[in-house]
Amino acid sequence: MTSKGSSRLFEVDPRIELIAVIEALSRGNPCAQGDRSEYLDDVLRSFDPEHPACAMFKTMTAQDWRHRHPSLILFDFSNPPSLEIAAHHDHYRNAGKDDAISRFLPLLRDFATKGGFMDFFKARGKFYAALPEATRRGFAKSDYQPPVDDYLGLSRPHRYHFIMTPLYHGSSHHNVLYRRDDGTFDIYSINGHRGVLKGVPDFDLKIPEMAHTAWHEIAHTVIDEITQSHRTELLPLASLYGLMTGLAKNKYVGPAGWLHMVDEHVIRAITSRLAAREEGEESGLAELAMEKKDGFALIGPVYESLLEYEKDRARYPTIRHFYPRIVETLTKLHAGMRARLRGAA
Repeated sequence: MTSKGSSRLFEVDPRIELIAVIEALSRGNPCAQGDRSEYLDDVLRSFDPEHPACAMFKTMTAQDWRHRHPSLILFDFSNPPSLEIAAHHDHYRNAGKDDAISRFLPLLRDFATKGGFMDFFKARGKFYAALPEATRRGFAKSDYQPPVDDYLGLSRPHRYHFIMTPLYHGSSHHNVLYRRDDGTFDIYSINGHRGVLKGVPDFDLKIPEMAHTAWHEIAHTVIDEITQSHRTELLPLASLYGLMTGLAKNKYVGPAGWLHMVDEHVIRAITSRLAAREEGEESGLAELAMEKKDGFALIGPVYESLLEYEKDRARYPTIRHFYPRIVETLTKLHAGMRARLRGAA
């Protein structure tokens, strides 16, 4: 089974490059692990670091960005210089006049026009066009989508955007998914370079690692909706969130955080099982161990439950048919946790 209407777009996105330039001017290298490149030096020479957009960016807090990275927030808007709120995104649709993003946008638009960003971006079109080529060639040899479609037994039409960002370092730097009004999805993976070769950012990224990211994000188009359909059974289990540590403990806080955390556990377990099936059991177990280390405390039992799904696809033709068994697994974990707490009282 394949996902109808999907496509892969490898590109440098002007919105992301705009905010990355602001980061570079405001904080030096936008990513501490990034190597210095001729492009970064070009950026630092080409713009005024005292522009009001840079000054305000320095003062903005994690709360101003709703605890998300600025590059993810910029996907809520159209391309510069207009940066209008996109109709199918809603993070700042109702932002008031005192909202930090609303106050920052006019300064960002001014930087894009009078500050010279648009001219800078257009003048480097050939440079940007060449950057994704190594990644595009790598993916031409690896079709990541059929395994996840077949595993889920379901698919949603989507467009996958692999964004190459020469000022960032590290593959799968950030990922975000948006559902359009027509039910289709845009999936964005923002990828930094893995190093600098002869002054130029190198985007010959690790294809297996990026395939795992693609599996994860594609699974979100299916699993998020199924989780919501089971919210009545899942919400009473929210105290399981207290078992999270590290990265997992800091993700998806707030009233709806628990359901998002369920999504993450199920999807990370699926990705680990896909790694085992496609690359060997050792790869799957390594992925599972990494998720446990990041604090996803429930992933082991969910991972084990998926073995039943794989063995009986006649009974469970899609992950939607099997999902009640995942709910049962979480319910048993919750009951066990409550029993231990009563025993300790």
